[in-house]
Amino acid sequence: MAGLLHSSASNLWSRSLSDDDRVLVTGASGWVGSTACALLAATPCEVLPLASTRRAIRIGDATVHCVPWDWTEVRSFRPTVVIDCAFLTRDHVATMPLADYFTINESLTANTLAAAQLDTVQRVVTISSGAAVFPVDALSRPREENPYGWLKRHAEHELEFVAEERGISVVIARAWSLSGAFVRHPSHYALFDMITQAIAGAIHITAAAPVYRRYTSVEDLLAVALSNTDAPGATVIDSGGPLLEMAEIAAAVARVVNPGAPITRAQPDGSAPHAYFAEPESWDRACVSAAFVPADIDEQIAVAHQGLRDPRGNDRT
Repeated sequence: MAGLLHSSASNLWSRSLSDDDRVLVTGASGWVGSTACALLAATPCEVLPLASTRRAIRIGDATVHCVPWDWTEVRSFRPTVVIDCAFLTRDHVATMPLADYFTINESLTANTLAAAQLDTVQRVVTISSGAAVFPVDALSRPREENPYGWLKRHAEHELEFVAEERGISVVIARAWSLSGAFVRHPSHYALFDMITQAIAGAIHITAAAPVYRRYTSVEDLLAVALSNTDAPGATVIDSGGPLLEMAEIAAAVARVVNPGAPITRAQPDGSAPHAYFAEPESWDRACVSAAFVPADIDEQIAVAHQGLRDPRGNDRT
C-alpha cells in the first residue's frame, strides 16, 4: 500500500487491534470502507467485508472479497470490532424516490445495530457526517429537509443507546471534509477536482465566495477513532485539521502536484462565505489521546494524488 496510506495512521490502526480481533466492515466497497480494508490488510486480524453485492475489489496490492449482509454469516463470524461505513450518501437523494432512500438507509442502520448487539462485539466505529448537525441538529427539523443528515443523526442516537445499554465502546466519527487515496467519484469533491485540474495543467476555483474547510485523511480519521475505543460509552469525534480557504487549498495542490500550474478564480459575487467545518476541540483531543500527529494538507494531497494516479486503486467511477 506504499504511497496510498498515511503511514502513521497505519501504525496507529495496527496498534489499536489485537491479533485475536475479528473485524466486521460494512460498506467495504465504498471510499471509507475500502480504506478500512486497506488498513486491515497489514494486520493479522480476520476480516468480514460486507457490501451491497458479492464482488471482488482491488485495493492497492490486495484483493478484497466482499459479500452481502447475511445475518447467519455475521453471527458465526463472531466479530469483536465493527467498522460501520455502509450508507447511501446525499448524492443518492436525487436519484431515487425519497421513501426508498429512507428505507435502504434505515435497513443499513438496523444491520449495524444488530451487529453491535452481538455479545462478542466490544468496539464499534461508525462513520457519521457533519450533515447530522450542520447547519442545525438535523433531528430538530423535518426529515425531508435534510434526509441524509437526519438519518445519520438518528443512527448516532441509536448507537449511543446501544453503547450505554451494553457497556461497549462506540466512537461516532463525523466526517466533514476528507482526503484519501480510495475516493469514489473524485469529480464530486473540490480537493480531488483541483488535483485532477493540476495534473492537466491549471486550477480554476469556481467558488465566487470564500469557502472554508478543515481536511482530514480518511485513514487518520479511522485510526484515531479506533484508538479512542478504550472506554465504555459513546464518543463523538469530528474530523478536523487547520482551517483553510479554498485559495489556500488550491495553492497547496499546485505546490504538491504541479508547481507551474496557474490558479484562477471566479469573480467575487458578494455572496456570503461558505463555512462547513467543525470546531477543532474533539479532533485535537482525540489526537492527543492517541499521541498522534495527523497528516498535514501537503501530505494529504500527496496521498490523494498518488491514489488518483495509481492503476491498482479501487474503482473510482
